[in-house]
Amino acid sequence: MRIREPKTTALIFASGKMVCTGAKSEDASKLASRKYARIIQKLGFSVRFLDFKVQNIVASTDVGFPVRLEGLAHAHSKYSSYEPELFPGLIYRLIKPKIVLLIFVSGKIVLTGGKRREDIYQAFELVYSVLKLFRKTTVPISATSAQSSRK
Repeated sequence: MRIREPKTTALIFASGKMVCTGAKSEDASKLASRKYARIIQKLGFSVRFLDFKVQNIVASTDVGFPVRLEGLAHAHSKYSSYEPELFPGLIYRLIKPKIVLLIFVSGKIVLTGGKRREDIYQAFELVYSVLKLFRKTTVPISATSAQSSRK
């Protein structure tokens, strides 16, 4: 089932449990879940809104610089997995907080697995300091080498 505001999708199971996805915040998720419960109630089912909890937070960001994924994978092999033939991103698994990050060469990152917003922020702070060490530097092309390549 889907609603437009907040833009979410719900999976509703015969057990009475519901999973709500797509909300942009915890409050929006709770509001959407209440709306789904109300819709089901209007259909004639007995509904009680109980035990709401956030199970997974997904966030994305851009660090603003390219990252050397091969170097990061080698230096942090205990936490990372990088198979560019299978998937273009490096999978970085933090232990505390228990967050998984997908890190791409472009500097874009997807963080998932958080139960609290603070977990996501803490994971990013930890990883950002590591990523700065693996910042990809571009070698400027000098005017002379650019001209000689044109000949």
